[in-house]
Amino acid sequence: MDVFLAGTDSLKLTRIARKDPDLALVPAGNAHRRSRQSPIDIAALRLALPEDLCSFSPAEPLSLTFFSRESRSSAACLSSRALLTRLPEDSFLEVIQANGDPWPYAGSGELHLFVESPGLSLVRMEQQVQRLVKRDALTPNAAFIKLLTFPMEACGLYARDPSDPAHGPCAFELEPVQSPEKIVGLLGNLEGIRGLRQARRAAALVQSGAGSPEETLLSLAFKLPEHLGGIEAPAFLENEPIDWPQDVRHLIEHKQMRPDFNWPGHLTAGEYNGKDHISEAAFEEDQRRIRDYQRCGISVFPASYKNVRTVHALSGYLASIAHSLAKTEGPEFEARVRRTLEDAGATHARKVLLSQTLPAIPSEKPSW
Repeated sequence: MDVFLAGTDSLKLTRIARKDPDLALVPAGNAHRRSRQSPIDIAALRLALPEDLCSFSPAEPLSLTFFSRESRSSAACLSSRALLTRLPEDSFLEVIQANGDPWPYAGSGELHLFVESPGLSLVRMEQQVQRLVKRDALTPNAAFIKLLTFPMEACGLYARDPSDPAHGPCAFELEPVQSPEKIVGLLGNLEGIRGLRQARRAAALVQSGAGSPEETLLSLAFKLPEHLGGIEAPAFLENEPIDWPQDVRHLIEHKQMRPDFNWPGHLTAGEYNGKDHISEAAFEEDQRRIRDYQRCGISVFPASYKNVRTVHALSGYLASIAHSLAKTEGPEFEARVRRTLEDAGATHARKVLLSQTLPAIPSEKPSW
């Protein structure tokens, strides 16, 4: 039995699979073209699905995708969508066991369970947020920022809680689901689906490597244009190892460090500390890292939740980063950023950015 989850249920299973070391997400190739979707064995499927997904009912149906009108299920506990456009390769990911076996299933035959790839999921999310815009529940800018959060997560190193993304605990130090380039490529080959234009616009702004929701916030604040709440900083790397200069390697205390944000050509780095560094051991590790940065001539700017929780605090942190970058970019760059940070319209845009990206409670990203 081939089951293709859709929408929020697909997103929920994607997060479950990322957090569970016994599961894996693999590109499904053209499985959606080869699939001959047989009638859904609802009882067996309910037993096979994780606890967070198995309680579907007519009041809260499970969202599934079918590839012809004839194959759609009429069961009231399933929300059956017919996706008739021709989809490119790897539009879906199969959820399998880490040892390579299909999803465990007690019914007849095998169960192949699929979720939407990040690119296809991005289109689904655009459809959802536009419904909120039409009901005046979101402004267009807020909807676009909200749209950016999932691909940043999917291309990052963390996953939000499947059942409670806003308040539940995140999982960290994960492998990305996909690269931004793969998302852009898939969307470039899609056609005939509502929401593609905005999804492509969002995909072009996605960056890989964010290690937490707060790092996604900072990444967008560095990268986005002024009208979306950012300062349009020069290109930067996220969570990539530093290449230590040869002449200081004998002085370095760490074999490897991965700054959360790194501008190699500007000798500037940013570090987001997910937990309070109040213990003696954590304080000493902070100092060792700072010494290593200093030995390489890198100005490092640590940040914590208090530096991103308000517009005023976030603006102060962005100004510090811009001041360091200006040593290479020149005074005109810092003057432009200062005008952006003082502008009323841009300040409102940063408020919108915060409202859609800042977690309600700090995510407990592991300490160094």
